[in-house]
Amino acid sequence: MDLRDVGVVELVRRLRTGETLVAEHLADVLERIRQRDGQLNAFSAFNPEAMAQAQALDWLPFPQRDELPLFGVPVAIKEELNVAGMVTTFGGRANSTPATQDSDVVARLRRAGAVIVGKTNMPEFGQTPFTEGEWGATRNPYDPRLSPGGSSGGSAVAVAAKMVPLAIGGDAGGSIRIPAAMTGIVGIKPSRGLVNTTPFPHLWHDLGSYGPLAREVADVRLVIDLITSEPSARRPPQPLRVGWTLGSPVPGIKPDRVIGQAVADAAQRLAMQGCEVSHGSIKWAETPATFVVQYLRGVHDEVMTMDHPERLERRSRQAAYYARRLPQGALEWSKASISRIEAAMRQVFTDIDVLLTPVTPTLPQPIRAIHRKGFVGANLASSRAIAYTSYWNLAGLPAASVPVGLSPTGLPLAVQIIGPWGAESLVLEVASRIHHPIAPPAYS
Repeated sequence: MDLRDVGVVELVRRLRTGETLVAEHLADVLERIRQRDGQLNAFSAFNPEAMAQAQALDWLPFPQRDELPLFGVPVAIKEELNVAGMVTTFGGRANSTPATQDSDVVARLRRAGAVIVGKTNMPEFGQTPFTEGEWGATRNPYDPRLSPGGSSGGSAVAVAAKMVPLAIGGDAGGSIRIPAAMTGIVGIKPSRGLVNTTPFPHLWHDLGSYGPLAREVADVRLVIDLITSEPSARRPPQPLRVGWTLGSPVPGIKPDRVIGQAVADAAQRLAMQGCEVSHGSIKWAETPATFVVQYLRGVHDEVMTMDHPERLERRSRQAAYYARRLPQGALEWSKASISRIEAAMRQVFTDIDVLLTPVTPTLPQPIRAIHRKGFVGANLASSRAIAYTSYWNLAGLPAASVPVGLSPTGLPLAVQIIGPWGAESLVLEVASRIHHPIAPPAYS
C-alpha cells in the first residue's frame, strides 16, 4: 500500500511503528507534489525546515510517538496563517517579511507531531470563492479546466489530489466548505470563537475561523479536537432530528437539480437510519450589509499590515477604500445584527438537531480571472457561489461539507451539515453517516 494514499489516522498508525521513516515518507510526498502540482498549482511555497522536522521525529523513542496524535503527518497550510520562517502572503505579492512565530493552529499541529510541508494558494485576502490571482490559478483535479472553489482552494486541491492527507484552511464566507465540495473532500468551519487566531486578532472580525480539510471524516474529527479550545463531546440525541432545505438566504438562488437531489437523497438516507427527518424552510434573519461591513473591515485590516501596498491587486485596494468610507459605527451595528442572527438560529435549533442544505448552487465552474474584474465585478461573481455558506459565518455555527457521490458528468457532489454552536462532534457524526467516498481523479 502506498502511504501517500491513506488517511491521517491510518498513516499515523503505520509511521509510529518505524517500518517507514517519517523522512522517507516526506521525501515520497514531495516527489508526488513535484509530479502533480505543476498542473494543479495548489502550493505556493515549501517549508525549508520540513525535512529536518521529519528527521527529528524519526529519533523519538517509541513511547513518545504514542503521545503525538499526528506523528509524522504531512500538512499543508493556507497562506493566511503564519508558519515561522515563511512569508505569510495572504495570496498576494504585497508581503515580504517572514513570520517570526507560528499561528496558534500551526503550533498546535507541530506539538501533535505534524510536519508542515508548505503553504497553499488562495485569492488575495480570500476575497472570492475562486482560487486565482495575479500569480495564476489553482485547478480542480477532477477537471483542470474548472475551478476548485475557494478561498482555501490550494489546501483543498492538495488533499483531493492526494499530495497530503491533511490541510488547514480558513473560512469567513464558505472558504473551507466550498472548495471541499468542489474537490470531493471533507471540510468543516468550526463554531465562532473555538479556534484561536493568534497572532492575528481575528479573521474578518466575527466571520472567520480556521479549520481542517481531509479525505476522511475521522481525520477531520481528530484535528478539530486538537485545534479547538473546547473539544466537542455532544452525543447524537435519539432519535436524531434532521431538517433539510433547499432554500437560500439570498433571494432568487436555487440549486441545480443534481445538487438539490443530492441533499434530498442524503436526508432520505438518514431517515432510513431511524432519524426524524423534516423538510421545510428557514426564516432567515440576515441583511446583506451585515456581512459586507465585516468583510470590508476584515480585508482593510489585513491590507494595513502589508509591506508593499503598491503591489496590492486592484480589488484589494478598492475594498480597503470602501472600508474607510463606511459610516461611523458600522462595525458596531454589524455586531449587533449578528447577535440577532445568533438568537434567531438558536430558536431554529430547538426544533431540529442538524440542518442539511446545499453547499453551492452549482457544480464546479470554469476558471476565470476574477481578480481582473475589480471589486464590484469580483463580488458579483462571488455572491451566487457563497449563497448557502456565508449565512453560517454570520450565525457562528459549525458547518461541514461532506462528499456524497459524483454527478452524471463525473464531478463531486456534496451536502452541507449545520449544527448548533459547539456541536462539531454532532455535525461530524452526521457527516460520517452520509459520507460517500468518491472515485479519485484519474491520475491517482
